[in-house]
Amino acid sequence: MAFKIGVVINPFAGLGGPVGLKGSDGAETVALALALGARPQAHERCVRALKRLVGGDVQVFTVAGEMGERACESAGLPAQIVVTPALEHSSHDTVQACRALLAQSVDLLLFGGGDGTARDVATALSATRTPLLGIPCGVKMYSGVFARSPEHAGELARHCLNGQVASREAELLDIDEHASRADRVSTRLYGYAPVPADPRHMQSAKSGSSHPDRAIEAEAALFAARMLPGHVYFLGPGRTLQALAGHLTGDGTLLGVDAYLDHTLICRDANERDLLTLAARYPAHVVVSLTGGQGCLFGRGNQQISARVLAAIPAAHLHVLASAAKIAALPQGQMFVDSGDPAVDARLSGFIRVHTAPGRSAMVRVVH
Repeated sequence: MAFKIGVVINPFAGLGGPVGLKGSDGAETVALALALGARPQAHERCVRALKRLVGGDVQVFTVAGEMGERACESAGLPAQIVVTPALEHSSHDTVQACRALLAQSVDLLLFGGGDGTARDVATALSATRTPLLGIPCGVKMYSGVFARSPEHAGELARHCLNGQVASREAELLDIDEHASRADRVSTRLYGYAPVPADPRHMQSAKSGSSHPDRAIEAEAALFAARMLPGHVYFLGPGRTLQALAGHLTGDGTLLGVDAYLDHTLICRDANERDLLTLAARYPAHVVVSLTGGQGCLFGRGNQQISARVLAAIPAAHLHVLASAAKIAALPQGQMFVDSGDPAVDARLSGFIRVHTAPGRSAMVRVVH
């Protein structure tokens, strides 16, 4: 018997990331993101994953149109259409599509989306123990149900059809997007779902935020003192970078990306277009921390610093600040990147210096 996989995609997942909306939930947010020039990316990312299944002993069931059919066709993966959704592609459509796929007795439900999509999929799965696997296409993706990248999702799904992977329970998390747009962190645990158990390909769930310790606060102060005049610095989200911003002039954001020139805030809550414009005008630096518990540098909640932005930044102008405790808690002792461009991810892989305190740093491996 061929291994059965159900494929469902949220075509609007991740739309709000590069334009700085911190999420894509709801029709109003989707409309605003499109008006701001956002380009849908879920289709392309899912095609990258599905290509890894071509030629395998697998029977694929999917949803008509942009919710699965089109991506399967683009990947060259034969698929049977089991349901046709409404045109608006709502949360309700995702739940109904998943139920139609489950009716085919699929062995794995492969979905493309973010944390909101994961919750919808898990709602449909509530009465079954069918494993799910997320192709990361959203903005936040704090849950532990996602692979590290589309390629990792495809490889892991292929391992599943070869019977090489057991399952485990993973946390389903989501952040309140309205709170995040007001610069407040409000993350909630919604439950657990069965996923393939393979730490080489799966990301961990995000751990809770904490205030920076004294060592990283001292490093932030030292970094601020060494910022070069006439250079623009893009500060990523998180409390570590907020500690750095405390030594600069201007009220930056906690969950957005801010640009500073000569120690002064010149662009608050910047989007991808803002960063590209500034990088073309000044020598540019990117300063980030890593997602606690996950170890992600790019591709989780900071998509404003896109592959296009990273391609414009010299390697020497990429700076990472993180506490020694965050480094010690890294899954497998590694960080990872998922910028959306495999070539950029490959360029960022290898070992990178992470500053943990004045005069102290750690060389940490970055994988993609």
